[in-house]
Amino acid sequence: MKPATLTLDDERLYPETPDRATFHHHVARYEFARGRLAGSGRVLDAGCGTGYGTHLLSRKRAFTLGIDYAAQALEYARARYAAPNLSFAAMNCHRLALADSTFDCVVCLEVFEHLEDSDAFLAECRRVLRPGGRLILSTPNQETHDLHMKSIGRKNEFHINLMGLRGLKKMLRQHFDAVEIYGQRRRGSRLYAALRAMDVFNLRLRLVGSRERETLQKTMGVLVGAEAQPEAWMFSRSQLRQANTFVAVCRKKEVRER
Repeated sequence: MKPATLTLDDERLYPETPDRATFHHHVARYEFARGRLAGSGRVLDAGCGTGYGTHLLSRKRAFTLGIDYAAQALEYARARYAAPNLSFAAMNCHRLALADSTFDCVVCLEVFEHLEDSDAFLAECRRVLRPGGRLILSTPNQETHDLHMKSIGRKNEFHINLMGLRGLKKMLRQHFDAVEIYGQRRRGSRLYAALRAMDVFNLRLRLVGSRERETLQKTMGVLVGAEAQPEAWMFSRSQLRQANTFVAVCRKKEVRER
């Protein structure tokens, strides 16, 4: 179960946050999703939080709906973002109060790890997607997430459904006809890219402290902290075990006319 003391500031980011690095890390995923939206169709942002990402997704779309169960987050989103093609609603991700086959894309970023019944959620995503529609979902890489949290002496009690690469692929393929997994990681020099590619056992997280790791990254052209704008992150289908975050692009099969 998720902690009962969940508040807006615990896990839901907002544009004014002083933690610019984490905010830009999240925005980069929304930009990735926005770049894979086809046409001007209907988009659902499941677990929209404070709505900044929903607003990004709504540009040049016929209609975008952001849903969340937190009243405080939705109040913030409605007050800050207003457009004829943008709406926010209170809804449970496990039971979407939406008609079948009504959206061209469902976007769900950094929500999956909080869900108590991921199978029910994925089934609901498939149900509301039109034939040929896509789910774009992100979630932390369990291996690198756990190593990082250990290195800084913390534990995220809100993450109750973390998955490794194999488990995530297996679950997504049970619900969708085509699944592609991308890894989000920092950009850097050629030396940084080469060293990271060789670190298949994530030794940088096991043996090097977070401050020392950040210092080494800076020497190899990696932008860290507030300097790490959304453009400082890249998404690749290689070196997935070393990724900070997985981003899955899943497709519902199109219905062919006979």
